[in-house]
Amino acid sequence: MDACFEKAVSFLSPGIRSVLLMLDEPAQRDTFEIRLRAEQPVVLFGKSGSALLQRDGTLSVSKLDTALYCTAEQLSDTFHRLCNYSVHTHIRAMTQGYVATNGGDRVGVAGTAVCDENGNIVSVREITALNVRVARDIPGCADGLLELFQPDQPQSVLIAGAPSSGKTTLLRDLARQLSSFASGRRFKIAVLDPRCELFPKNSRPGVNCDVFSAYPGRLAVPMAVRTFSPHLIVCDEVATMEEAAAIETGVNTGVRFLASIHAGSKRDLLSRGLFRYLLERCGFETVVLLRGAEAPGKIAGVFSRKELLCELDSGHSGVSL
Repeated sequence: MDACFEKAVSFLSPGIRSVLLMLDEPAQRDTFEIRLRAEQPVVLFGKSGSALLQRDGTLSVSKLDTALYCTAEQLSDTFHRLCNYSVHTHIRAMTQGYVATNGGDRVGVAGTAVCDENGNIVSVREITALNVRVARDIPGCADGLLELFQPDQPQSVLIAGAPSSGKTTLLRDLARQLSSFASGRRFKIAVLDPRCELFPKNSRPGVNCDVFSAYPGRLAVPMAVRTFSPHLIVCDEVATMEEAAAIETGVNTGVRFLASIHAGSKRDLLSRGLFRYLLERCGFETVVLLRGAEAPGKIAGVFSRKELLCELDSGHSGVSL
């Protein structure tokens, strides 16, 4: 039995969970997403692509007649179990499209949005689909990047990758190692964890690591700088200009950052205005591009700020990696 998989499915409706636990261990280890939709087959996504869960606990690419279907009742039961039968306490996260489990697995939530007069989502009703992400630690996956963080002069590093490429996993390993007092690195680390995914409840951050869980980034950055005097701030999935502006504010105080951004390729990265802002104004000296979902946590390339700015200025952003 794969422990990460077992933990990720622990809150699912019993009829679905029992079949998932019948999968052989290699199939469990290969799975990084479990998709539940009302009155539709249960679909698993892994390194080999997508597959339908069969009622006998096997996988098939195409067999619909023997596939396990998720009923509307099972979806509702799973959703309420996910929320610990207290949906209202998770509303803020749901308006951003997810609910985080106590074990650190992020579950995507789709349904019908309820908006206020300004078009802001204030609630979600009539849940139609859940996407369970299987969180996995890969100890030592950041070993190749430690040389970027010299005790007297750490760098700001931006990690780019597609969904499920291991961005969070790599950031978690870096935070642990850089705050572990190992190899002469004695960094004070502040982790900004708005989705409670980097270091969820009952997890173990590094020995010199302080975690700000569920704080909005725009508030957490000045708070961490002002009250914990970190050498490095870790923040996952920078997605908005507001978040980037908060990083810029922190950089102007002399703090270095470890952050991540969604990008499936170098071409994708160079085409984004948010990336240019982070590169030009937020002090990121090195950008690490991950290989993708087929090799979570594996590095495809490491690029300097100077070479990427040259490509942006020359307009040669069509180079793919």
